Amino acid sequence: MKILRKCLPVVAGLLSVAAIATTANATTALNIGGSSAARNFMGITPLGLCDQTPTPNYYITANNNFHTWTCTITTQGLSDTSVVIRYTATASADGILKLQVPTGDPASIMQFFDLGGTLGCTGPVVTTVGTKTYNAFTNCSNTNLTPLTGPAALPVHMGASDVGGSSFGQSGPLFTTPPTTQPQLDDSTLNVTQTAVLPFSIFVGKGVVKVDSGGNPAGPISGLTRLELEQILARGVTDWTRLGYGTVTDAAPTVVETTSPIVLCLRNAGSGTKATLDQTIMINTTETPGLAPNANVVFSSGTGGVLSCLAANRRSIGYMDSDQETHFLAGGDNVGLAYAVRVDGTLTHDVSKTDPREDLKCGRYSYWTNERLNRRTTSEGADIDALATAFITNASTSATIAALPGVGNYWLAPSDMFVSKNADLGPINWKTGAHPQCR
Repeated sequence: MKILRKCLPVVAGLLSVAAIATTANATTALNIGGSSAARNFMGITPLGLCDQTPTPNYYITANNNFHTWTCTITTQGLSDTSVVIRYTATASADGILKLQVPTGDPASIMQFFDLGGTLGCTGPVVTTVGTKTYNAFTNCSNTNLTPLTGPAALPVHMGASDVGGSSFGQSGPLFTTPPTTQPQLDDSTLNVTQTAVLPFSIFVGKGVVKVDSGGNPAGPISGLTRLELEQILARGVTDWTRLGYGTVTDAAPTVVETTSPIVLCLRNAGSGTKATLDQTIMINTTETPGLAPNANVVFSSGTGGVLSCLAANRRSIGYMDSDQETHFLAGGDNVGLAYAVRVDGTLTHDVSKTDPREDLKCGRYSYWTNERLNRRTTSEGADIDALATAFITNASTSATIAALPGVGNYWLAPSDMFVSKNADLGPINWKTGAHPQCR
């Protein structure tokens, strides 16, 4: 685990104790918010901290943006061992902005799933991951949320951001009221921990195909170059035929369409996924400069919106965290509606290789960043501080990440990488030692 700022001091007599909502069985609360790309990672990570007796409870809303655990944790020296850990997925900018003010400030408040409200969940379903078991409550109400004002409003204690503050500076969509922009942010006043390696992938809709010399569909495209991606995402190329590709329909899967307008599935400004794209892919140009949202340019406030856009548009292209691929694979909820493609011949998870993560570990794959967990430099209280520290340590561990369902095949601990980078755009630094896997 690499700490980028000074360690969090616990200063007696200077505790900033937030007003937190509690349930009958949860008196220590850790509230986390930010990155939507990290929602699966942040959502399931608390399982590694919770005791098995009593069985932990895990609540997930239908839109997958609100995650809450209630459990007992007796291993971290907490004075109150009944715990609630909450995560709300919005955008990476929130993972910085919410921490730039004290916990008593209204700007620190975020909505979380309300355990005291009408839950509307399915379950519980007893679920086992490795040696751990929990009660899963799924499809919970998306609208059963804590308030933004009043004594029950909850501050953010820790923020998740896919990028550093200086990597922001994006706009889009511009043609809204007000326009969506996100200037650069200063995170130098926060304690920032690079917790895990977060890979992103480029996805295209199911109808996008290669075209053979006879003009017939020849199966899914294998990949795109970074230069092709720049042209597509800047709208320099607006039809798949310009790149020698095409699209087909369900009604006529053996016939290539005459025209194949590209549908862009994009993120709003403030997204770490978008900011990472800007730093690692869009080197020579800017994504969709000055374009208004329309039928072929779709902006979304979170990962879920991009997922829905890709699934609904067979001519589409979009970008999300790589673990979203599971939605399109066997057992997923959008099987076959889109697929991940190579970037400059590489994938974050290449099943044709002995080590499917070789391209990522060796730095050949470019579209990745370090997930950051941000904290204030003032104490939130001894129990919250201890729980946050334990969460960061757990989330940084190779064994923890590898065991996470839906995440462990894509994300990596920094210790698993043969390369590193201190800035989101690079350069890549090789770690000490020989790395024959990367030849």
